[in-house]
Amino acid sequence: MSLTTHRLSIDAPADLIFSMLKDSAHWPYLDGLTVYAERVNGDGSNHELRTSVVANGSLSSSSCHRAFDAARQRAEFRQLDLEAPFVALGGEWEIHRAGGLSVVTLHHEYELDDDTEDLAEQVNQTIDEFSRRELHALKVSSERVIQLLQQYSAAREV
Repeated sequence: MSLTTHRLSIDAPADLIFSMLKDSAHWPYLDGLTVYAERVNGDGSNHELRTSVVANGSLSSSSCHRAFDAARQRAEFRQLDLEAPFVALGGEWEIHRAGGLSVVTLHHEYELDDDTEDLAEQVNQTIDEFSRRELHALKVSSERVIQLLQQYSAAREV
């Protein structure tokens, strides 16, 4: 198994960030890759999600299982319909407070059917690119929501 970790600090409450990750209906507005996301079964804490993503110039769809632990601000995911070269692909989102910010960590764990160094490097680069993009989009979206809420609160006080 190979493991990657990406981390980013966000100036927004952990609860808000966690709710944005959990509510897949907002994903098309978050990451710039997802064009469709739908929970196809399960409930708010444990479910299967179907997504359509535009990447590398083409549209692809996939399903994943997601499990949420709101008390610990964690979300686990596992791809269900893998294609070669993946044998396994999953990971976890973690959110915690540090220094007045929310620190979001995204872990990916995967196994390939071909362990050549070139393929592993290519997969790591792709995961790195998508993870950075997702974290940045989550940061921009979360901080924008906080800014809008603050503006709304200030306007109501006047």
